[in-house]
Amino acid sequence: MSDDILEGLINSQQLVIVMLRLAADDSSARVGAWNLRDIAAHLAATERDCYVPRIRAIAAGEHPALAYFNNDDSDFSGIQLDDALDEWTATRTLLIGFVRTLDAEQRTGLAGRHERYGEVTVDRYLEIALEHDRDHLGGLERLAGQVTR
Repeated sequence: MSDDILEGLINSQQLVIVMLRLAADDSSARVGAWNLRDIAAHLAATERDCYVPRIRAIAAGEHPALAYFNNDDSDFSGIQLDDALDEWTATRTLLIGFVRTLDAEQRTGLAGRHERYGEVTVDRYLEIALEHDRDHLGGLERLAGQVTR
């Protein structure tokens, strides 16, 4: 199961990056309240501050108690779009490389307790990350549809 999830994460990230770079020349481009730089910085920070440490803790057998993660109020104004995308790519590559070293017990037998999702394994947390990518991809696809009209 993890390999399918990992491929999905690689593919979704590539799509989000392409969509962000295509629209990057339009300084007024926004998805909701966020400009493109904010989306990229949010994705990089979420990967770095949420997915990586939580998946490592679950795989280590720590059974962590996990609060709902939210960085929506963060100030990303000092970050450049390309820097955020580079960080997100590097961190996602690190995460996928780490997950590929795990055995089946670490991926599906160990868990943490998330306040919103309940018991979450490494594979389940990867699915949550993929859902998050796809949510942002949907917003970017809506933006692209508005631009082409």
